[in-house]
Amino acid sequence: MIALWAHVLGSLLFRVLPRRWGYTLAAVFAPPIAQAWSGQHARATANMRRVLGPDAGPAEVERRVRQVFRNYGRYSIDVLCLPQFDRHELERVVDIVGWEHIAAALGRGRGMLLITGHIGNWDLPAALVAARGFPVNAVVERLEPPAWNERVQAIRERVGLHAIPMETGAREMYACLRRNEILAVVVDRPLASGGAPVRFFGAETRIPDGVARLALRTGASIVGAVGVRRGDRVVAVVSPPLQFEPTAHRDRDVIALTQLVTTWLERQIRQHPSQWYMFRDMWPASE
Repeated sequence: MIALWAHVLGSLLFRVLPRRWGYTLAAVFAPPIAQAWSGQHARATANMRRVLGPDAGPAEVERRVRQVFRNYGRYSIDVLCLPQFDRHELERVVDIVGWEHIAAALGRGRGMLLITGHIGNWDLPAALVAARGFPVNAVVERLEPPAWNERVQAIRERVGLHAIPMETGAREMYACLRRNEILAVVVDRPLASGGAPVRFFGAETRIPDGVARLALRTGASIVGAVGVRRGDRVVAVVSPPLQFEPTAHRDRDVIALTQLVTTWLERQIRQHPSQWYMFRDMWPASE
């Protein structure tokens, strides 16, 4: 219930306060909140240590983790203010590089899987894509309590993002791709079992293999994008479609294609480690 009431009160507050004030508050209060949020801080630190590698000392790891929480605070402010982002405001604060890759992928007529991670800001670029007339569906995790989930998904719907529940929406995911629409998926969700085994920053983990299965079954293009914060703006760079040649071995193809997706995301995180919000144990399979 704390998350729900924080969202309600925060949304009301930023109807009257400038969003930039929220960014300042996030920069000031996020680090002490992170220390109090001990479990998430510990997992973020362990994940950052692996991302930066053995040459990064404890002070550098901790500095980066503080930046992660500051950036996550700014992202949270954007989520609170999401209903205020009409097309004019989205065009003002979001730059998208690589629109031609979206058009090319949809031009094949088989739908497009838009992959991203828990990095930067994924809601604002997706909302701008929707505002420009592209049908965007987003696979979302169910939030608890249910009232908070309903509130957040209703806000996404108002800015043009049709939310499809991860847990129950498989049929709807296939349907939107067959309608030649965009299906956005956040792919860096660690699993203790199931999914596909992948190498990620030099260690084995497991992530869901749904993107690979959807692409192989429907022929949809896989296009990557991350929305990176630069000051008060978000710059999203859209990749060309990932290239993959299926074989006669579907199970091996699923693993290989999931690895291709993971390798693409690893490159993005290496470039922007302080904007990767991973507060779960990303490598449970390697423990």
